[in-house]
Amino acid sequence: MLKHLKVSESEAQEAKSFLEDCKALNDGFLPIKKDGYVLWPLNFEVEGEIIECTGLQSKRVSRDYRLKLPFKIREIAPRAFDIFGNIAIVKLSDESFEYSKIIAESLLASNPNVDRVALDLGVKGEYRVRELEMIAGEVDFVSVHKENGFEFELDISKVYFSPRLAMERKRIYDLSTEGERVLDAFAGASPFSVALASKGCNITAVDSNPQAEIWSNNNFQLNGVSKSNYTFICSKVEDIISDLLNYDRIVMNNPTNSLSYLEPLSNKLKYGGVIHLYNIMDKGEKFEIRDFLGSEFECVFEREVHPYSPQSSLKVFDILKSFSNVQSTNQ
Repeated sequence: MLKHLKVSESEAQEAKSFLEDCKALNDGFLPIKKDGYVLWPLNFEVEGEIIECTGLQSKRVSRDYRLKLPFKIREIAPRAFDIFGNIAIVKLSDESFEYSKIIAESLLASNPNVDRVALDLGVKGEYRVRELEMIAGEVDFVSVHKENGFEFELDISKVYFSPRLAMERKRIYDLSTEGERVLDAFAGASPFSVALASKGCNITAVDSNPQAEIWSNNNFQLNGVSKSNYTFICSKVEDIISDLLNYDRIVMNNPTNSLSYLEPLSNKLKYGGVIHLYNIMDKGEKFEIRDFLGSEFECVFEREVHPYSPQSSLKVFDILKSFSNVQSTNQ
């Protein structure tokens, strides 16, 4: 069984380009077309709707790194891994940990654009930063990551950045319009902010990590964003809420602790504005907007961004603040 990304036929070429850019497209297999959608075969899991099914074998040579491993290791090696720039980032189980070196060598041999492999020991600390150990290649966690026509340079061991959110950042970019006032409440290296500012949105990016401020300012400059389009505030967002303006759009990408900020940040949303809330949810768990916000708020869109663990997923919820809902309630 092989994992595939399921997209509509109208989105197929865009999805293919994205998968090729991030080296996720498994060219050892062919796409499957069925009932108005396309299944793209994957080297590793990405965000979006993932379908496991039998793949259509291609005559091309597969880049599945596990095929280069001895069979006993292949069975326990992880299928999914992240690629940040030229760095592959892999999580290993206790069972596969002792084979980390050979797994790393196979990853390098199968991905010509990767020159380093880092072991992911989990997101830790106040700044939501991955604890990483370099297991192959030069011990340097700085790289340049390209996505959606933008470049992001940062030290992935010192500031938050998720390569798996590339399609989600593209979605928010497409939804936004020039002149919007946007709050990026947990900005990290500011990939959301850079993209939206480049479109002419007025950005307030907030993160308490001093390294986030350094790399964010670098990324605004790297992508030619005018200083008039953004402000970076190095602070915990809860400490400056009273000083913030009102916004057309608020991005809340703090998936392990977003719900506690939802009510106070919702007070900074204009009527007609939207919050993009990212939250890790257990399988089968429902998000009920009325448990957190008043009747003027409505969840107008939700989807699974990517699996987080066998029991949970990262989901996004688009929450609209509607004046009409207030009027109907008061009648």
